[in-house]
Amino acid sequence: MTGLITVTMMTLLVLSACATTQQAQDEDKSLSGGAQKKQSAESAQNDPLVTVKQFVEAHQALMADIGDIKAANQKMQADLGDIKGTSQKSLETAQRSLQIIEEMANRQGTGELTVFFPVASASIEKSSLEFERLVRFADFLSRESRGRKIIFLSIGSASAIGNQKTNLKLAMKRSEAPLDILDKYLINIPHEFHKVYGTGDLHSPKKVKLKEHQRYQHTRIIALFDVAQAPKVNEEIKR
Repeated sequence: MTGLITVTMMTLLVLSACATTQQAQDEDKSLSGGAQKKQSAESAQNDPLVTVKQFVEAHQALMADIGDIKAANQKMQADLGDIKGTSQKSLETAQRSLQIIEEMANRQGTGELTVFFPVASASIEKSSLEFERLVRFADFLSRESRGRKIIFLSIGSASAIGNQKTNLKLAMKRSEAPLDILDKYLINIPHEFHKVYGTGDLHSPKKVKLKEHQRYQHTRIIALFDVAQAPKVNEEIKR
């Protein structure tokens, strides 16, 4: 049970958005099914907001499924099997959505930013390098937006040091920490935030040196332009 949870969260929140082996096998078995998936992905690529919301909903469903798995006991094997099946579907949906989000960000040129935190901290000091990086990121997006709404996806993370519940709260705070800064420097630019967290310590290694854990003290911020806001500008970008 613990193995399933660890592998699940490692796969999702290390952010390797590759398709699973089973997905590849399913596509080989059914050409029409593959065509439907491709058509769905192409449709989502035209609406960043829909894709971001789909990822957030899938992530939240996955976290809920993991909580159900932990709560299930050995006498509920049938229910546990159903929960695992639902969890796998949520994972696959989140993986596909995140992959589309990353591809859209690369195609639009909006990119992403990873903000790092000191151990056990969720604060971004005004005099810090991370604060300056956030401001530069906001300035860049402000110049490039050209009337389009900016959609932010913020993914909070924490290392395996300490209590899991504490890390869960820390990941939540980290997902929120950059948003006030971005909000301040984008005051005249339409934008909205979508945040997920709950990675806790599930995707980071245990029993390693403190320096290694510092790699997992971060929040990943992915930015997208809402193409529905300025279709003419988007057509120019495509050309």
